[in-house]
Parts: sequence; structure tokens; C-alpha cells
Amino acid sequence: MKKYFSILFLAFTVSVNAQVTLEHTYDSASTFAYGSPAVSSQLMIIKFEVSGERYVKIDRWGKKILIYDMNHALVKTISLATVPLDANGALADILYLSENLFDTDSGIEFLYSYANNPDNFTGIYNDDGSLIFSDTGAAVVKINFHLQQYPIYNTTVGTKMILSYKGNDISSRKAKVFSLPGTLTTAIQQSNGQLIEMQGISNPYPNPTNNTTRVDYALPNGVNQGEIVFYDLQGKEIKRFKVDRTFDSLLISTNDIPAGTYYYQLQTSAQASEGKKMVVVK
Repeated sequence: MKKYFSILFLAFTVSVNAQVTLEHTYDSASTFAYGSPAVSSQLMIIKFEVSGERYVKIDRWGKKILIYDMNHALVKTISLATVPLDANGALADILYLSENLFDTDSGIEFLYSYANNPDNFTGIYNDDGSLIFSDTGAAVVKINFHLQQYPIYNTTVGTKMILSYKGNDISSRKAKVFSLPGTLTTAIQQSNGQLIEMQGISNPYPNPTNNTTRVDYALPNGVNQGEIVFYDLQGKEIKRFKVDRTFDSLLISTNDIPAGTYYYQLQTSAQASEGKKMVVVK
């Protein structure tokens, strides 16, 4: 009987594990950084406004962006040869890839930015490499925002999970795409239409802030009220806001808060969310 039970258990384990299946492997797409300058790359899924869902690989070593359809076929290559490197000689942050955000045509544009003392740069580029906007300000936001890159995505062809792998050379630093059996639900919407948090609270935006900032939140299932509570670095409560399901975001004035770093969380009868950081500048 014990042997029969063991066979059944093994069969069940194999069946459960098979629900998470490897779909595709991308070479030179790991987000791990090696050496100086860093040559870490990125793999993400972006829901473009015109062409729809696409895998986007930012190849920092090859200085190009490669775009694939949801069957992993290459559909477009964008050269990054015209963008300036940062003070370390490295390719900097490529943010907000979009077809309609920066102009009205159906081509792809992206925001490229770095912060170097004393020089900063932000440029918006067309997919042909032409510069359509530049400024000496920097988009210092990557530590606070996901900026289109997530580990898990809901898509029209199922839920996908992207994992990164280390390697001894550039090509072996892979990213793998896995198919998942379920979906992300009751989640916070981000700018590219993806769902990133089951329940909880977002990072503030803008952050840092010197006037007002916004926080998105989602109450747990079955909970209709909660409170968003702010603390200073010593753990002293400085603000508390009651929230319910009437809205899904909170606009916060920081005019009466001294410059500094603060933490906050969504507290409900069911749970307390993870802490998020807000920086106030004056």
C-alpha cells in the first residue's frame, strides 16, 4: 500500500510541476550586471498601443533593442548607436518604450536618461535613431518604478514569467520565459497595462516630491476599508488617511512635511502591505 501511495504522490508531483513550463530562452538577456561598464540587459513584455503585445530585449552589449512577437519571432531591431554613453562609458537607462506617448505616429519611441555629476541627460529617440527631444534633466526614477519590466505578465496568450540567469560570458547570461497556468487578478494597473500586485499599494509618483505625490492602492478581497499610514525614519507616525473602494488612488500634499525620507503602508483588518518609501525635498 505504501509503495502504491508513493507512486501516486510522484505522479501528482510531476503533474503539478508540469504546469509551469519553459516556453523560450533568450540569449544575452539576463538582468545581472557584470564588470565595468555594466553590460546587464533586459527582457520584458510591453503592450504597445498599436502593434499590441511584444517581447522587448534591450541588448546592452550589442547596443540595440530587439522586438519579438508573442511567438518569439524577431520583428524589429532598433540601433542604439546614436545615444550617448554615461560617464562610465556604459549604456544608461532605456525607459517608457511606446508608440503613442511621445508623438502621434505608429513608430516606436523611447526615453533614454542618465544622471552623472555634474552632467545629466534625457533624450527621446525615434526607432530610426533620430533625437526628437533632449534636456539636461535626469529621470531619476528607476529605483521607485518598475518601468514596464516585471517578472510576471498577463497576456492574450496566457500568463508569462521571465527569469534571469548568470553565466560566464555574455551569450550565456540568459532570460527564460515560462508559461503559467493561472492569471494575475485584482491587481494594480501600470502604464503599460500590466498587472503587478495582487493587493497592496504602489510606490509614490512623482518621487522625490516637493509638493504633491500620488499613491495607488488596492484593498484585499472582502475588505472595504483601510488606512494608509506614513512614518518617519524613527517610526513616528506623521500622517494617516482612511481609504475605501470609492477610489483606487490617493493624492497626498507634502507641503506640511519636512524634507526627508518616509515610509508608508496600507493597513487593513486583513493584512498590512509591504512598506514603500517616499522622499520629500524642499
